[in-house]
Amino acid sequence: MSPRGLKSAFEISDLHPKTLKVQLLHIEVPTGLTIRGMDTKHDLLALLADQGVIPTDQQITLMRHKDRRYPLEKYIGTRALNLYQAMQPRAMPEGSLLISVYGNRPGHGILLGAWRVNRLMSAADAVAEGLTQGSFEPLTPDWPGYFHDLQEARLLDDLVLKLEVEWPGRELSWRRILSRPRKLTQHGKYQVSVRKDPAVPFISLLGASLVMAELRIALREPSWQQGLSQVRGIYVITDERDGHQYIGSASGTQGILSRWSNYAASGHGGNKRLIDLLERTPGRELDFRFTLLETLPADTPRAEVLKRESYWKVALGSRAFGLNLN
Repeated sequence: MSPRGLKSAFEISDLHPKTLKVQLLHIEVPTGLTIRGMDTKHDLLALLADQGVIPTDQQITLMRHKDRRYPLEKYIGTRALNLYQAMQPRAMPEGSLLISVYGNRPGHGILLGAWRVNRLMSAADAVAEGLTQGSFEPLTPDWPGYFHDLQEARLLDDLVLKLEVEWPGRELSWRRILSRPRKLTQHGKYQVSVRKDPAVPFISLLGASLVMAELRIALREPSWQQGLSQVRGIYVITDERDGHQYIGSASGTQGILSRWSNYAASGHGGNKRLIDLLERTPGRELDFRFTLLETLPADTPRAEVLKRESYWKVALGSRAFGLNLN
């Protein structure tokens, strides 16, 4: 997954595995809607029009997902999320726009993103072309529906997991057509608002535990930037796919913020084992969970930080059974 908005937030100056350096710059909201300029309530179609989308020029489909088997927010920006939506019983025209939300509470949905339909084909053709690799569920050639080759439209990027869409009517009706060429079908029906709380709320550093997608979003928030920059400490990265762990520490001037920003920007933070893992299985960083094990004052000597890191490596067995080389 390419980090949303991180190009303006991080400048990678050295990608050597042992000396990856990241210069912390000011955090900018990605190009798109200015959140502060939006009314408390707004119509979804009007919001898209503000982004240059002309509803009557295309079909716009709105989907509300509520599958508890898959933590969809973990896969924002990934092909896995694209594939989750790719197979549909009814066809969406090529060139049409798909807006997806996740059913976070009754009668509402939180924005997951926007996609364009590049191509429309049968399941058999998609499997033959190898387009179904990485799906949550197996997609077989005999599936009777339609495969949509989706590409992120990069619309409303700054509102992902922040924009809440009202979902009127029966929730079982999870697929709605908002517009068709030369015809508006749902004008004014889907009201939206921006959640006041951050997409990934900062409560405290105690027990902080974030998957990669959450971390990349959290690093845009001033509360997370401030909290993570004020402490040094020890953290564990858990690969939730196989349970392997990597113990690391942060002892620089920007503390945990600097170290975790490295991981958010590169996926591996310059760690040799993680680099090898990502080369073998691209996108594997989305299975990484970052958990603070111990925080230390910002003036803690580096030698003391390393001593505590060594303790946690022994305590959790990350040298013998995990991803630590030393």
